[in-house]
Parts: sequence; C-alpha cells; structure tokens
Amino acid sequence: MFVWGPIDSFRTTPTISECSEYRAMAAHVPTAPGLPQMLKTGMKYFSGLQETLFSNLTACKALVRSLRTCYGPMGHNKLVINHLGKSFHTSQAATILRELELENPVACLLRTAAEAQEEETGDGTNFVILLAGALLENAEKLLRSGLPVVHIRAGYEMACKEALRLLPGLVCHILKRPRDLDEVTLVLQTIVGSKVFGHQKLLSRLVAKACVSVMPHAGVAFDPDLIRLCKIPGGNVADSRVLEGMVICTEAEGVVKRVERAHIAAYSCPFGPAGLEAKNSAVFQSAAQMKDFGGGEEKLTEQHIQAIVAAGIDTVVIGGKPDDMALFYANKYRIMVVRLRSRLELQSLCRAVGATLQHILVPPPPEAIGHCRRVYMSEIGSTPVVIFSQDGATCPVATLVLRGATQEMLDCLEEAVHDGICVYKILGSDPRLLPGSGATEMALSVRLSTLGMYYPGSEQYGILEFSQALKTLPAILAENAGLPVNEVMAKMEVQHQLGTQNTGIKLLAEEADMINATKEGLLDPFLVKYRAIALATQVTVTLLGVSEIMVAKKSGGPKPRGENPNWDKEPDMLE
Repeated sequence: MFVWGPIDSFRTTPTISECSEYRAMAAHVPTAPGLPQMLKTGMKYFSGLQETLFSNLTACKALVRSLRTCYGPMGHNKLVINHLGKSFHTSQAATILRELELENPVACLLRTAAEAQEEETGDGTNFVILLAGALLENAEKLLRSGLPVVHIRAGYEMACKEALRLLPGLVCHILKRPRDLDEVTLVLQTIVGSKVFGHQKLLSRLVAKACVSVMPHAGVAFDPDLIRLCKIPGGNVADSRVLEGMVICTEAEGVVKRVERAHIAAYSCPFGPAGLEAKNSAVFQSAAQMKDFGGGEEKLTEQHIQAIVAAGIDTVVIGGKPDDMALFYANKYRIMVVRLRSRLELQSLCRAVGATLQHILVPPPPEAIGHCRRVYMSEIGSTPVVIFSQDGATCPVATLVLRGATQEMLDCLEEAVHDGICVYKILGSDPRLLPGSGATEMALSVRLSTLGMYYPGSEQYGILEFSQALKTLPAILAENAGLPVNEVMAKMEVQHQLGTQNTGIKLLAEEADMINATKEGLLDPFLVKYRAIALATQVTVTLLGVSEIMVAKKSGGPKPRGENPNWDKEPDMLE
C-alpha cells in the first residue's frame, strides 16, 4: 500500500548536510583486520619477505653500488652537501652515510655498522658496507630459490666463524719496533695511500714521525689526541711538516710578537677585570666620584698585571675576550697575549707546555706555570699563526701542518692522517698485519669454498655465498683501477689455489698482473679485518632475522607553509 505524502518527500537533490555526510563516508577506508587495526593512525606496518626484505634490499643495493666506487686507493670521492649546506669531499663510507638523511631501515643499520667500525678501529668502513651488501644480495638469491632463512643465517654464521679462525694463519708481518720510524712508515703506507694515492710515502712518513715523537713509555696507552692537525690552504702537499709543539691559526693580541724562554700562564676566563653578568648602572653624585671610579678600575687592572709579571709570566694564553685596558697594560709590561677560541686547543696547549689551566685572573703558583723554548708569531702562506716550539726538546704534543691547494684537498689529507693515527693506536694492542691488495679476501674465499663443497647440510649454500661475497672486494679493487676484472680474478684465484696466499692485485698496471703484497709492503692491520668481517656478518644476520617492520608516525613541530591550501594537515586527515 502506498501512502502519498508531501511533494518534498519525492525530491532527488540532497541537502548540504547530507553531502558532507556522504563525503565523510566515502573518505573513510576501513583498516585491515589484525595488528594494523590496533596501531595508531599514520603508523606503517610491513610483513612478509617481499615487504620486509626484498623491497629494502633494492635500496640497499643502490646504496652499495654508489659506495663501491670509493673503495681502494684508486677509488673516487663523493661530494656530499648536508642539510645545513656544509659540503664534504670524502671517500669514507661512515662520513657519507652520516651526513645523508637516510630513512630506509636497512640503510640505517648499515650506517650504524659503519659508524661502529669507525669508532673501534678508525678504518675499514667501506669494507663493512661492501661486504654486508654482497652478503645481503647473495642471501636474496637463496631466498628466492626457496632456501629457508634459518639455514642461510646458520651458513653465514658458520662461515664467519671459520673465516675468523683462519685469519691468524694469514698473518705475514708483525710490528716489532713501534718506535722505529722506517718500520712504522712502511706499515702506514697502505692505510694512508687508500685515501690520498700518490702522496702516501710523504704523508705516512709525517704521520709516523708524529706518532713516534709522542709515543709514551711502555705500559701507557697511546693517545691520538696528542697529535694536533693544522690545515693551512695554499702551497703543495710536499710543504707539509711536523712540529714538536703547537701551531695555532691565530694572531697575537698585543704588540709583543715573540718571546724566548717563555713562562706561560693559561686562563680560561677573559683577560681583564671581572664584571657583573647582569646589566647594571653606576650612579655618581659628583664629578669627583666619577673620576675616582674610573681611576680605581684602571689601578685595579694594573695591579693584576703587575702581580702576573711579578710571578715571572711573560706569555698569557686566554680563552675569553681580552679587555682593552688589560691589553694596554700587558703591552706596557711586555707580556705576549694569545687568545684561543677552542677549549680543546687550550687544554692541548697546557699539555704541550706543562701549564695548569686557571679559571680566574690571578698569578699562578710556580707548579702551574708552563715553559716553552720559543713562542713567536709567523705566517705560513698568507695565514698568520702562533707557534709554540720546543726546538728539539721533549714535547708531549706534536702538530702536523697540512698544506693543500683547496679546502677539499685538505679534508682528504686530514682523513688520511686520521686513519693513520688510529691504525697506529690499534697496532699498539695487536701488532699483527695481513697481506693487502685483496690477498686476504681471496685466501679466505678459496678456503671457505672448499669447506662449503664438502659440508653436508643446507648450510653449505650459505657458506658458498659467503665465499663469493668475499671475492667481490678484490673485484671492486680491480674495477676501480680500470683492470679487466674477470681476467684478474681468474689469475688471482689460480695463484691462491696453488698455495701462494700473499698474491695480490697490481693496481698500477694496464694488464692483469699479480704481485706479492708482503714484499711490496701492502699490509692491512689484523684487527681492522677481523672486526670488519665480524661486524658485516652480524649486521647481515640481524637483517635476515627481521620478519616485520613497524614505523611510527613522525613527530615534530609545525610544517612550513606551502602552496597546498591544506598544508597544515596530514594526508590521512583530508576528506
């Protein structure tokens, strides 16, 4: 039965309120049942091999492909500009990954591994990234072939354990005399040459000289902070030198520019009378009070300077701003004033001259006074410097003055020197050295390949892929040197199967040729290789054990205004 009503009940056009309800219903997308339904809006959830591993491995392979050109002495540098606009000209994987704003979880774990390697040994960051990338790529092949993740992880862990067991048998040299300049120079040439190829002999000699000069007595650990770097643009790399003392890129504040047999007082406070931190006003009742006030301050400042002079001080190093009145009286009493803007430099200078840092402007006690043979201001190139030189006397601090045509060249030299100093430090705890130029990686690969072929069980596939991953490192060396990779790898593998475990790649050649890495002085620290192999394997096994990825919604302040009218709303909040 039909009931006829008003004409309005038969209208077909919806009202405005009904349209808004329809839009809200259309914009609502129901959440999939399960764990995603219990998560907060905006949180991302990934599960399964395709989402958690294969998709992330694509980004990982692109990252490794970019960094493989940085490996070895013939590798290329990258020009990285971070979010602050600062540029980095480097080939070190840890620096490149640290300055990039990576969001991929696999890439972030690789960056963490490279930073850990850098902190522990100071070298081998590229080795960790490339080996971990090769292991992940080979694991992807096995996963797509149907091999369970458990067997791949077990094979990788077994191969890593066997590689670390075989590594001590490949040792070819031991640093027996850490104070011998020639022997230390030979050991550091490979490390320094991997960053600045062509200047390795000069730089390794300078680094060895600086390390030996500050080497403490037996039983005391070597401190890398005792070697200071001073980068001065201009000139040539051959103009670099080592000075036993401190070289600081600054100028003397007063008119005194040179002091012989200096007695030094170091202060972390400003050079002048102490003032109130808060704003204040002085109220005078007469002109006589104003005159006495100014004269009293001058008299007090002069008394402070006279007391410092009476203590035998002729050189003052300060960390704060010098007062004009105090500087006037310092010039009057022939005191050299040097200002250091870095507290670290101030502490290093105190160690170099044997002074104790004072926090208030008072005459230091006799035991807190530092001594230096000569303090003088000079110019290196067009850069003014102040030099604290001991002129051959024993000094606990050495400064390595680096010269280069550009700032990028100076940054590369600094990285090479830093790696050389770090390697000298770890050689103090483990003086063993391995053959370089890809010889160690190929020797381990040949032995692991033999183990994998005769090992019963599914783990043999993981062992064989670990062996193939080690071969990629000498292959990258040959590729970056412009050599025929297949021919080089074939010759090298044949030599290692015949038992010559020190055979490496001759990089400075147009044809595929082999060399004896030990006789050529191409050596790698044992501890760097040991920790790099262990770290790369741990990262790979950790990533293979991930079954789900949950990414929380980003938090932060207000977003910048853009052309979008809904710039202040999240994408999931729009209708």
